[in-house]
Formats: sequence, structure tokens, C-alpha cells
Amino acid sequence: MNAASASTAGVVGTGDERRRLAAVRDYVDVTATPPHELQAVVRLATRATGLPNAVVNIIDEHLQRQLASEGFDRADCAREDSMCHYSLGIGGLVHVPDARRDVRFAANPWVDGRLGGVRTYAAAPLVTPDGLALGTLCVFDEAEHVLAEDQRAALADLAELVVSIFDRERRARREVAREEQLAHARQAAETARALQHALLPHRLPQTDAVRLTSRYLPGTDGAEIGGDFYDAISTDRAFVVVMGDVQGHNAAAAAMMGRVRTAVRAYVSEGHEPAAVLERTNRLMQSFEGDLFATCCLVSLVESTGEVVVASAGHPAPLLFSPGPVRELDVDPGPPLGVQADAAYPESRHRLTRESRLLLYTDGIVEWPRAADTGDSALALALTERAGSPADAIAEDVLVPVRRTANTDDAALLVVDYAGPAPGTRETRLELPADTRAVRAARDHLRATLAAWDLAERADEAELVVSELVTNALLHTGCPAALTLRHDLDESLLCVGVEDTSTRHPQPRESDDDATGGRGMHIVEMVAQQWWVAPRGDGKTVWAGLLVA
Repeated sequence: MNAASASTAGVVGTGDERRRLAAVRDYVDVTATPPHELQAVVRLATRATGLPNAVVNIIDEHLQRQLASEGFDRADCAREDSMCHYSLGIGGLVHVPDARRDVRFAANPWVDGRLGGVRTYAAAPLVTPDGLALGTLCVFDEAEHVLAEDQRAALADLAELVVSIFDRERRARREVAREEQLAHARQAAETARALQHALLPHRLPQTDAVRLTSRYLPGTDGAEIGGDFYDAISTDRAFVVVMGDVQGHNAAAAAMMGRVRTAVRAYVSEGHEPAAVLERTNRLMQSFEGDLFATCCLVSLVESTGEVVVASAGHPAPLLFSPGPVRELDVDPGPPLGVQADAAYPESRHRLTRESRLLLYTDGIVEWPRAADTGDSALALALTERAGSPADAIAEDVLVPVRRTANTDDAALLVVDYAGPAPGTRETRLELPADTRAVRAARDHLRATLAAWDLAERADEAELVVSELVTNALLHTGCPAALTLRHDLDESLLCVGVEDTSTRHPQPRESDDDATGGRGMHIVEMVAQQWWVAPRGDGKTVWAGLLVA
């Protein structure tokens, strides 16, 4: 920059002071040791101009800060006393041969003797590429001098050099800060993933009929802990798979995830059906502090028969993708857990009649940034194309588009491989009316079914059990019930289940000879090999098992 161009560059004094001060903070770290090259610059400034004193000044909110000086000891001063601060308001390169006779500077304390006796003064602004002045490179003397044009041009060029030094230091600081930030992010990510890993199950149950393949992918945009979780619990009655997602990506979400997962696992282990598990977990969440909520989906699979019960709290429905085309297992989702105190979670029932595959997932699997296809269609395509591949390959293919993007959300999935119903098991189900016709309908269905199964010789005992269970359901609920008959050929066991809408468990007890009630469950207990109760969200199923040939 020559002297002429320097004289038109200074527009900061009348511009946006807020932006100028932001540039000062960005370009110059006044708390650090000044770059050593600045000392060489001020030395060159004295030689180029022939004046004995030179200084690099930075003008901030309060001070004129002298970063390097030649010919005198550095000494900061108040901004209002600074000749250089006033020069920035003038704009461009300022040259004053005799400040005492210049009305702009004559009353300045550096001129009138209060702080100094400056006469010759020249200042070139330190202007960034954005036209923001950081301060000045100035030269001065207590004697009168007139600088030639080439001397003023040299001063302006050295001012540009100062700015380039500041810019280099700024870039170096940014690089260091970036490296520190990356190191901190890596450490935070490792910590978050370790915590997330600790909160997720280390080993999922596997059986001869059910194999599970899981994946959990933390959000790549940031290192905060997410709330996605999955679990599986193998009980005496069913194999239950859980997938959930707690709102938020922080330690509170992770803590809530751990509490929700523990609650769900406890209620499943107690024998509750999926709807009951969600209802109880939802009521428990009402007592938690904070306003976090969670979505959750439960799939209960009876391995021997392929019966599937699904309940959802605002979570994506499971996908059945083998055999046949990809389709959702229909379920009417209730609200997320923790939102509505008295929420109900309807169950849907399905039957897997052969070897099948299910996918449970969180919304991070489908809600990644995309330009054209929706995440749902991409997921369906991946499942269709790789339906017959090993489960590990399917899981990796599903995650491909998620891994390619800076996804802010976690992503979790479970591939459920089901070998199909046991060849030695058969089952029927009959919906019953809410009146006395139910007992006759149940008896007729029982006898017809046992005849088809070549078990007619045990029909009398089984009919007695069915009559008592159905009568019990009608007396205590007055609502429709359902009868399930299940024959396990390998175990030679006939299971009779009556489902009703009462949560009260039956209690067998002895009755007096003249009593008109109270004998039902006592009779069932005497006739059946075993009996038990499976709680449901809005009721229960009472089961009885009879040994058959």
C-alpha cells in the first residue's frame, strides 16, 4: 500500500465501532507475548522514516496498547489521550510535521507536555482486509520533520506487514484451538460412548428359536450422550424385545434411559404383557423429576407358537421383512411415556407361521439428512435387497446412509431372527361373547378342537377347566373374553388360557358344602397339572396346563 491508497483506506473511525472492536479481539491477543517480529518492524520504521521513535499500537475499548516500540519504553495510555485513536477517526495515513501548530493535536497531552513533547507525528492504520482498523504503526520525534512521499509509503507498507503478522498469529491460535477442541471432542465422545455402552446390555439373550443382532451408532455431530436403548428378556412365557428412545442428548437423557430400561425390564420379568409394561412404566415416569419423555416399543414372542403381541408408546412400528415384502406389524401407538398420566397402550396380535425376520429401530435410522429419498424408503429398500443375507450384513447395510451423514441423532436397531413355531405345537383362539353363551361356545370349541387333535379322551377334564375359567371371567368382568388352546406335543401338555379385562388375580380356596361360589379355581387347581396368571395392560390371561397323551 502506498501513501495515496493509505489516505483513502481509513474508514473505521466513522464506521461500526462494535465490528472494529470485534476485529481487535479476533486478530490480537493482548494477554499474550507480542510476536517478536513486531520489534523488527518498528526498527525498520525508524530507519525508513528517519524518525527516532516508532510504536505498534492497538486501540481497544479503553486503552492504547503499545505492543512493540523503538526509541522509548513502552507505556499504555488511556484511549482518550491517544493521538493514534484520533488518527483512526481521521482515516488513512496521518502525517503532521509540527503537532503544536496543528489544531487537531495541539491540546493532546502527548503534545502539550503533560505526557510528552511530540512535534513530528505520522501514523499508518493497521487495516484488516475487511476495512477494520486495529490500531496504528506510528513514528514521532520531538523535533519538526517533513516526511517524503516514499517515507510515508514505506510506513504504510510496514503497517500492512504488521497486519499480516497478526493474521498469521490469529490463524495459528485458531488451529491450536481447533486441535484442542477436537481433542476435547474425542475425549468427550469416548467418555460418552463408554457411558452409553455401560448403560446398554452387554449381552442379549439368545435361544434355539430367537437370535438377535444389535447395532448402536452414536450421533456423529457432537459427543453428547443419547437416550436410545434396546433390551431383550427371555421369560418362562415369552421372548420380549424392547426398543426405546429418550428425548434429549445429554447426561439427563442417559440417566432417564437407564431408569426407563430398568423399569421395563423389571415389569417384563414380573410377567406383565407389553401393554401393562408400558402403562406401569408411564405411571412410574410421572414421579420422575424433569419433563423428559420416551418412546418405546415392546414385542412379545411366544417361541413355540409364533404368537406376537406388540405395544408401542409413540415409537416406530416393527418391520417384518422376511418372508415376503417389507411391512409394518400393525400397532395402535399410545402417547410417549411420561406425557399423559392415564395413557392406555393398545396391543396388537400377530402370528408368525414360519421362519421370519423383524427389525426394531429408533428414528435415527430413518431421520438422517437426505436430498431425495426418504429414510423410510431407503430402509425398506435395504431390507428388501438383503432380506436373505446374514443378520450382521443387514444391520451394516441399514446403517450405511446414517454413517455417511453428520447425523445429530443416535441410531439403534435390533434384527430379530425367528426360527418359526415348534413343529410339535399347535394353537387356536376363540373370541367369546360377554354373556352365558360364552361357556357353551367355549365348550363346543374345545371338544371340536380336541377331536381334531386326537385328544378327545381328555375332553372331560379340559372342559371342566374351561368352564370354570370362562365362568370366572364372566362373573368378574361382564366383558367379552377370549379362549386360547395350545397343544405342545413334545411336552404332552395342553394349555388352556382365558383372557379377560380384570386385573384381579383369582385365588383358589376351600368352600363349605352349602356354598354357592368360590370353588372354581380350587377345582382348576385339582384338575390341572399347573396354573398361572399372565398380567396384561387392561386385564390378564389365566392359564392352566393339563398333561395329555
